[in-house]
Amino acid sequence: MTDLRDSISIRGVNGASWALGGPARTVKDAWITGGLTGLFQAAPRTPTRTSRAYEIGSTPRMVKIEERLLDFRVRLEGRTRRDFEELYAAWNRSWSMYADSQMTVKSESYGTRDIKVRLDRDMKPDMENYSMQSTKIEIEMVVVACWPFLKSGIDTLEWDFPAGTNTHEFEIHNPTDVPLWMEWGGTPITSAKLPDALSGRMVPIKAQSNVWKVRTRQGIEQLSSANHTNELKTLQGLSFLYEIPPNTPTALLPVEITAAVPGTLRAIMPRYHEMPWG
Repeated sequence: MTDLRDSISIRGVNGASWALGGPARTVKDAWITGGLTGLFQAAPRTPTRTSRAYEIGSTPRMVKIEERLLDFRVRLEGRTRRDFEELYAAWNRSWSMYADSQMTVKSESYGTRDIKVRLDRDMKPDMENYSMQSTKIEIEMVVVACWPFLKSGIDTLEWDFPAGTNTHEFEIHNPTDVPLWMEWGGTPITSAKLPDALSGRMVPIKAQSNVWKVRTRQGIEQLSSANHTNELKTLQGLSFLYEIPPNTPTALLPVEITAAVPGTLRAIMPRYHEMPWG
């Protein structure tokens, strides 16, 4: 059974862990007292439309997935004034506008899911009833998840290929309510052809002399290796255009590898979700 204290937790930018699901009645205590509405709903979206002269109504265009704002109140309470001061300082050290903390949500039905968040604006301590003798305070927090989806883990499939040119089919599926952006990685190759999701289109990858990884999500680097952090030029202007849709049943993704020596190819599937549940 999930401990209610662990149902919501934070790992700060400094590595400090905070179990915030409820009071623990300890010397230094912290827990969330309200808010988090933005966590228990789908990532925010903004629909766009165009309208021409004399057009009745409008024409739907793209829907932009926005960053996710989370606002909540946290209560910090110490047994003594010294405990409280140390607790307050530790809480501040766990947050930054320049780096991510990790929020973790646990449930009986859906397990553990994480989302990376950072301060969106300054903390707002409630000073109305605060004095220099106080040993507790509530703080209004507003944090932002620039990547708005929660992550439950990564599934990985491996294929050990022999030397020469060989083909293989990976059996994949996407059981979540968020698209799956495939990632690929492996040992040195002479060349490869990787699938662009389920489109039937293949993207060629040139020789890689070290371990390498391809990310198919647009907007981030697509090809990296132990030798270089960004090798987009090796894709020769080609890119991955598609993703695996939500709730996709089992499907086969073909790959082709040419290599001088045997090696391993990995199909990597990050699992993203709209909410902690579902």
